[in-house]
Amino acid sequence: MSGSGRDPFAHYRAELDALGFKPSSARGQNFLLDPSLHRAIADAAAPAAGDAVLEIGTGLGFLTRELAPRCRCVLGVEIDDRLHALAQRELRAFANVQLLHADALGGPGRTLHPAVTAELRRAVGDGEYQVIANLPYSISGPLLAELACLERLPQRAVVLVQKELASRIAAAAGGGEYGSLSVLVQSAFAARVLRTVPPDVFRPRPKVVSSLLLLARRPDLPLAAAERRPFARFVRALFQQRRKTLRLALPRAAAAAGAPAPADPSAQQLERPPELPAALLQRRAEALSVAEVIDLWRRLV
Repeated sequence: MSGSGRDPFAHYRAELDALGFKPSSARGQNFLLDPSLHRAIADAAAPAAGDAVLEIGTGLGFLTRELAPRCRCVLGVEIDDRLHALAQRELRAFANVQLLHADALGGPGRTLHPAVTAELRRAVGDGEYQVIANLPYSISGPLLAELACLERLPQRAVVLVQKELASRIAAAAGGGEYGSLSVLVQSAFAARVLRTVPPDVFRPRPKVVSSLLLLARRPDLPLAAAERRPFARFVRALFQQRRKTLRLALPRAAAAAGAPAPADPSAQQLERPPELPAALLQRRAEALSVAEVIDLWRRLV
């Protein structure tokens, strides 16, 4: 098939059936069929001609076809061997597309797979890269958290995810949706929900509504590359106790990050250290803005 046309999904359905492939809900395998949405995703990302693009969940390559003519190269990652083989065949006309058969989060501790990291580094060189994808629902949250921890952050990520997840990531402090993922992602990116996408443009149809999420790398980047993973551990531990006062929550959170604790981490009560005001210790993690969480981290390291 050429890059200018698309066969009906029935064509692929027959081939997938012949291979014994059934879309897996556990892997979040829902194919986005609407060509206008492929264009909308690519338009929202607007990759420069010299950019590299990382696409997680290549599937049958519908979005890849839209991206390839717009950028220098596309590195597509697909976990399913049958989809990978079909995508390789369907995308062979695009010389700037490289496909990897891998679990994107197959690295130690569910980090980015070493093969993906190595190929991305080679593809990007001294340039910029973007992450543009219809992300599998099953890995969307962990994958976006991983992006915020990378040594080299993407300039932008434009991803289709579950609406509920997009709302959580873009949430402001104090709301019910605000949590560790909000803080972690927003410590590296400005997050904005661009549009909602109904289930009927996917096959099979998911039971949830999706949203297109834009993450733009922060120009200030308050955390250095080496700080991002310890900060992520700190934030996760802190928000596991989101309704406890900081007086009670900080020892465990500091210990999780390997930061010097203001008090014995095994203690049930945190005595007020001189550098942390009593009023701050009475607050709860869920009420702290991203900037305040980063400032709290700075006080402990």
